Amino acid sequence: MMNIKNNISDETNSVPLQGLGVSPPSKNAGSIIHYLLLLFGVFCIAWSAILVKLADISGFGSAFYRMFFGTIGIIPVWFYFKKPITDRKGVKIAIICGILFACDIALWNTSIMLSKATISTLLANLAPVWVGIGALLFMKEKPTRIFWVGTAISLVGVTIIIGLNQILEANLNVGSILAIIASMFYGAYLLTVRKGRINLDTFSFTAISTVASTLVLGLICLFTSTPLWGFSTKTWLTLGTLGIVPQLLGWLAINQALGHIRPTVASVSLLSQTVFTAIFSVFILGEVLTVHEIGGALVVLAGIYLVNRRK
Repeated sequence: MMNIKNNISDETNSVPLQGLGVSPPSKNAGSIIHYLLLLFGVFCIAWSAILVKLADISGFGSAFYRMFFGTIGIIPVWFYFKKPITDRKGVKIAIICGILFACDIALWNTSIMLSKATISTLLANLAPVWVGIGALLFMKEKPTRIFWVGTAISLVGVTIIIGLNQILEANLNVGSILAIIASMFYGAYLLTVRKGRINLDTFSFTAISTVASTLVLGLICLFTSTPLWGFSTKTWLTLGTLGIVPQLLGWLAINQALGHIRPTVASVSLLSQTVFTAIFSVFILGEVLTVHEIGGALVVLAGIYLVNRRK
């Protein structure tokens, strides 16, 4: 994997994304390999919503198998790169993050089945907004003016997508609401990581949080009587792909790239996930966005871009 073992930082001090600890970016602007890794990672995660739709099972079920197959993939890698674990606080935070991410992915996958894949993906990207608000309320951090401008723009975009009349009449799309709540859980996930210093290596953090997510999702499926077997071969292949491609390969590539690329460039690049998902949705799912959905999506992306530039 391009000598990845020598490139992984011993400590993970910055905010992890989607279950993978992100190493601080190096002073250089990044090589072409790192930009290609980022592009590959974004391409992989853009398939998440598409694969959830194609699996055509309960959102809880597809969420469980995404993490289950992701766990199977990460465990051998973890043992290969494993370092001594001396930070118990880091382990606890990784477990809490796994629980929060499980709630995020369960709600998001369910929202995908109740809405358009592109819209659910877009609304899930509101997480940076909730991180800023949470940091203000719980960590006494004061976001900059540009953060609030970005937040306002994002909310305007969401209003355009959902429809002002639907909001005023409380006739809201359940899928959109679940996607927004999912983004709040992911924001809480990011805040939890920020609250404590993480001294776990990337793969240890990933393995621990992924296992925690899998166990929580398994319990959710158990208590909700969600079917976890009896699927067609096509569904099993889709679920396996969901766990290996977006969850494992996608975020592993992105994590490695983020250690060498400027955050501003990376944050904008990650927003292209929604664009890829929209393109895939048209050709694979036959989902076509309306004019107001496209307009709202562009407004939300502009707002998220500003939020990501708040520092």
